[in-house]
Amino acid sequence: MIHERATATLRPSVKRLLPRRAFIGGLGAAGLSIRGARPASIHAAKKQRKRLLIGTLFPETGAQTLLGDEAWRGVELAIDAARAGIDADIEVLRADAANPDAAIRGMIRKAGKASDIAMILGSQSSTAAFAATAAAELAGIPYVELDAPADGITRRDFKILSRICTTTTDFASAAESAITTLLIPGWKTGAERLRLALLFDIGATDGSFAGAMLAACRRAGLPVVLSMAYATEAADFDEEVARMRRAGIELLIHAGRTAHVLLLYQAMQEAGWRPRMIIGAGPGYGLAETGAALGPALDNTMVIGNPLYGEDSASIAAAYQRRYAAPPRGGASLTTHVGTTLALDALRTGKPLPASLTAISRPRGSLANGWGVRFDTTGQNRESFVTLQQWRDGALITIDPKIPGAAKPALTL
Repeated sequence: MIHERATATLRPSVKRLLPRRAFIGGLGAAGLSIRGARPASIHAAKKQRKRLLIGTLFPETGAQTLLGDEAWRGVELAIDAARAGIDADIEVLRADAANPDAAIRGMIRKAGKASDIAMILGSQSSTAAFAATAAAELAGIPYVELDAPADGITRRDFKILSRICTTTTDFASAAESAITTLLIPGWKTGAERLRLALLFDIGATDGSFAGAMLAACRRAGLPVVLSMAYATEAADFDEEVARMRRAGIELLIHAGRTAHVLLLYQAMQEAGWRPRMIIGAGPGYGLAETGAALGPALDNTMVIGNPLYGEDSASIAAAYQRRYAAPPRGGASLTTHVGTTLALDALRTGKPLPASLTAISRPRGSLANGWGVRFDTTGQNRESFVTLQQWRDGALITIDPKIPGAAKPALTL
């Protein structure tokens, strides 16, 4: 049974678009000797606890800071919850993903030697993940990827890399399924008549998704009328919106960062045009801050993302609220919490990674976000999955027909 409910946890309060400049700007040791009183025999009898060093690597600066921080919070909560159950003093070597090579060298300096680091957890950013996993592999440090989805990360024959999360192919397959099983029948049209556009950032995650999406469209016989790539530093989407309007686009699939989502909706508002439906791929579409900035303009937008907080993850959401005095900003913290907990379970066996992690097998529905565990020979977990979601009245809810209790989808913006 998949443990997710349609009940939304993201309900921002802002209900109107901000001016272009305003909302874009808003994103953006020595030992201590013991003397006298206590007998030496008492100290000798005490068992010295070992250190368990865990590296973490997430964006802490730059455009992906907000998503990186949300991902880090899930890791932090999972580690705090695990401390009582591990016979070791957990020390976290936290680093910024802006320069993965330098970050991992810094971790090794702090640890003393690479072999003292039990694992590194990351990365939110696929760009960072490619570099970080390569550096960790060379250093001999097991790397557990929690939420960077680019397909190629686990296609390099690395020996000590494991990935618990979903892939960009999973995102593309879910988008193709939404089109062929919901939109085309609901619109009473044929695949060959669909006017579809793909808009994507050229970065590692979104570029990988675009390749997988184009392949999925070819297999399903879905014609892609426009395929438009743009630079990560794009300042507006006025021309792209104008092209889609001229082409009579009905369905837009967009893969981009949080700032890109805001730019796109601002451009559509200024043009007085939008397609019949938008499917957004990735965590930028799932942040509470995105909903707060765009308000009603985002309503009915479909989103492909990792599972949302639900009934079986309510205790994690409650711990998040206690720790940060606010509800989760998106599903990224749930994704990383689940992955971190699983990796710590593997370390509890006393055996090294990645063998202790990839040996774990659990059915779908056994993890707090509904995932299961089954690793293939590349180190990829094949029991992770994404879900179809939708913004409604300022809240992100699950509309995936495969999820028990999911809401009925709205088929137009």
